[in-house]
Formats: sequence, structure tokens, C-alpha cells
Amino acid sequence: MRQPAVLADLRATIARIEGVCARHEVIPFGVESVDSRLPDGGIATGALHEIAGSPELADDASATIFLAGILARTEGPVFWCLRWHDLFAPALHLAGLHPDRVIHVEAGSDTNVLLAMEECLRHPGLAGVVGEVSKYSTTASKRLQLAAETSGVPAFVFRRSCKAEQAAEGTAAVTRWRITASPSED
Repeated sequence: MRQPAVLADLRATIARIEGVCARHEVIPFGVESVDSRLPDGGIATGALHEIAGSPELADDASATIFLAGILARTEGPVFWCLRWHDLFAPALHLAGLHPDRVIHVEAGSDTNVLLAMEECLRHPGLAGVVGEVSKYSTTASKRLQLAAETSGVPAFVFRRSCKAEQAAEGTAAVTRWRITASPSED
């Protein structure tokens, strides 16, 4: 039996054991070398994903553009929950995410950002829900994962200025991404 078939059988068995009945769609990157390494060939909707910039460079801008690029390939409104409004809408637009699709939720604290995310995730039909936090607990990640599974909406926790010890914490996120800028070839 080929390795992909074995993995597919194992994933199906785990899904049955966990009681996962409904399969959600995926958002493919359109890059075979990336999509081939992701379950079902892309970023799963109805799931929690964690994104962080490089801690050495405090590179939250690259992670923001990466996230905007993912959401640009979806349809519908995006709720972007953050502590304070410091999101630069023209940069999102350059990544393909039109600012008219983004609804900003200025929550004031990490705790309130997580509460706002969970509430937003109760509404199916959204393109995605993003929450910018510096840290969050495993329990909070499990709550967000369950809310995303129920609604079918993709949830993204964007860990701003994430330190290495914070990245090592447990999470219920289906994928975890560390994004950093690369030097230009010129």
C-alpha cells in the first residue's frame, strides 16, 4: 500500500473515532510543494490555524500579508479581532484582500479578542475570523477549534511578537505557521 493511501486510511479512522462527520472545504495555496503536504491539499476551513512572525525579527508584517493572502482566496466578510486598531488596510489590499471585506473588532485585550473570535465563529458563512493575540491557553485554542468545526468557518490565531517559549505551548490548532521575510534576490 502506498504511503498516501495509508495516511488517508489513518486520517479516516481517526475522524471516525473523534466523531468528525462533516468534512469541510480547503483553501489551496495553488503551490504543489505546499498543498501536497497539507491534509486534503490546503488550509482546512472549519478549523483553527496558528500563524506567527519571526521572533528574531519581530516580523509581524510578513505574517499579516501571508494571512491576508489566504483570506483573499475566500468569499465573504472577514472579522479581524485585535487589541487596538493598528491594521494597515492598504497592505491587505496589496495582498488581494479588499478592505471593504474586513470588519475590525477592536477588543482591548487578548482575553476580549479570544471572546470576540469565539462569538464571530458562531456565524457560518464568513470567509474567516482572525484574532491577534500575544498568547493564549490550550483551553482557549480548544474552544476556538470547536467553534470553527461547528460553523465551518476558518479561524486564524495570529500570535503577535511570539517568543520561542510561547510557540512551544500546546494548542488545538490544525496547522501552525512561522512566517518570516526572505531577502530579495537583487
